[in-house]
Amino acid sequence: MDVLTQLLGPSDQLKDAPKVDAENDNLFQSFIDDHQTFLKINPTLVDTTDLSKELDTLDVKDSQIAEAIDDVIPELQKYLNNFNAQLSDFTTELDFIRHKSNELKSLLESNSKKLSEISPLVNDLIIPPKIITSIVHDKLSSSWQDNIAFIKDKEEIYAKYKDERSKRDSENGVSDILPKDFDNLCELLEILKLVILERSKKFIVSRIKILRSGKPVPSQRVQRQLLVVKDIYGFLIENNYSLALEIRQAYAYTMKWYYKEYFGRYIRSLTILQFKSVDTQYSLGNVLINASNANGNASYASTLFTSYLGSSFATTVTNDMINSYFQIMKRLTILTQEDNTVMVSQIAEHNNNENFIEIGFKNLNLAILDNFTVEFNFMKNFFQVSDNIDEIHGLMEQIFQPTFAKALEYSETVLLNSYVYDIFGVLISIRIANQLIIESRKRNTNTVEGYMEDQLMLLWPKFQQLIDFQADSLSAIDVSQIALKKDTLYTSPNELAVSFTYFLQSLLILTTSTAPDKKEKNDDSTSMIDDEQSTASQTNEETTVDDSSEPLYNSIIRLRNDFETIMTKFSKTVDSPEKFLSVNYMHLYNMLQQQSLSLAENNDLYSQSSDNSILKDTEMHYKTLVEAFNKQ
Repeated sequence: MDVLTQLLGPSDQLKDAPKVDAENDNLFQSFIDDHQTFLKINPTLVDTTDLSKELDTLDVKDSQIAEAIDDVIPELQKYLNNFNAQLSDFTTELDFIRHKSNELKSLLESNSKKLSEISPLVNDLIIPPKIITSIVHDKLSSSWQDNIAFIKDKEEIYAKYKDERSKRDSENGVSDILPKDFDNLCELLEILKLVILERSKKFIVSRIKILRSGKPVPSQRVQRQLLVVKDIYGFLIENNYSLALEIRQAYAYTMKWYYKEYFGRYIRSLTILQFKSVDTQYSLGNVLINASNANGNASYASTLFTSYLGSSFATTVTNDMINSYFQIMKRLTILTQEDNTVMVSQIAEHNNNENFIEIGFKNLNLAILDNFTVEFNFMKNFFQVSDNIDEIHGLMEQIFQPTFAKALEYSETVLLNSYVYDIFGVLISIRIANQLIIESRKRNTNTVEGYMEDQLMLLWPKFQQLIDFQADSLSAIDVSQIALKKDTLYTSPNELAVSFTYFLQSLLILTTSTAPDKKEKNDDSTSMIDDEQSTASQTNEETTVDDSSEPLYNSIIRLRNDFETIMTKFSKTVDSPEKFLSVNYMHLYNMLQQQSLSLAENNDLYSQSSDNSILKDTEMHYKTLVEAFNKQ
């Protein structure tokens, strides 16, 4: 303050300074003028040199300020004016937007409320274009069936809305719950149903035509293609029942032809198999003929059994061959084998091995059972139109009737021919038929059971004829013409006793149809006519039949009596009849005991029933005879 006072001078001097009009004069210029005046009055107080420099600096700043005032301030002022104008406009627009926002919010709330009310209706009635495109153009597959489910759902929903509309029309005379194009949507739904029906019909018919084409197409392949889209037939049943029945009948006619043709081809391949020739020489009576020839009585061979033996056969078959044939343990594997694979036609046609007649019988009938099972399951899963399973059984009988007829014809040709004397082949075939009957019951294929009963009606009479043949061969023996071995007469059984033992043992093994069943190997077994493996379904349970109810029971007793009659006749020609009979019956009894023990130890091979009355009765019978003759 002191320096400022010295610079400005006394306060009373400042009172004389001119007043500055801040509104009209430049403040800075007034300050300069006053300052210069002050300097003139007090020149010694300030260094003018420094003040001049400061003045020059202030002049420069003044010019800069003046320039800024003249150039920058107006532009800034103009920008601010424009900004204020724009801000005012934006404020106005913002108020408008706020107003519109409130209006839109109110409208949105109103629309949301309305949409929440009509959204279920839209979702219920809408049919997406993607669904329409899929129904019309996509390939039929398991995923394509989703369209059927969609159409069914829409059909139920549309029906519900139709009922509701009818109810409102009847009550109020006006219906406002449905859109105006609801009828068009209903028409579109009907069109889509017709498209599904037409495409489903064409697809099934095309599969049937493939089977009918005559080309080697496995039926199981076509069936798998149909099962992938099995819902299409259910849709046909619901919407066009008569068409569904017509398609099913067309399939049945096709498969009737299919199995007739291909099983006919398979049967022809089985007839090419080389079967072992078992003629009239394989008889119990012929054993004595061969033995008599060996003992020096060859003339007897030319006169005995002229009714059924030719003289050219006298030396063809030896006793060793006959005894080997009478022992059937190796042949029993066909009844107990785990692998029940059917022999395919190519193997049958090129099989040069010697087979027994039961090989062809089992392969043919097992193939029929397997194919019938596959076809039955397919018909039940695809073509069943109601809960009545008898309809399917009727169709299956219609389909397989020609095949059954051909199979029965094969049995008559191969097994029942007049030149066939293979009694064990016939009896094993009977046991195979028994097993297949049991298996058909497990699979609920009653038609096959009836067919196998027809096979048994053919086989049992043939078996009885062969029993008659063997019995007649024993009855026709003239003991006076038979030369027995004197050196072994009381030490070892004669040839007839040995052969009859083998023969009786084999019959006793086959008196029961009990056999261990095996677990099912393959549910989806395929047919031999398609050259694919086919496996019979089995379980672990055992099933038996009453052996006394079969013709075999009485046949064994008859043969046993005829054999004992001949042995009694022979005993009357020797010096010690009781010893002779005891030796032969002892051999027979011992062999039966060994058989019982062997079967008991190897019941996994072929299980004998614990209540096999004929086996026990026969063993006890010869035990009694041996004891009786030993006492004498």
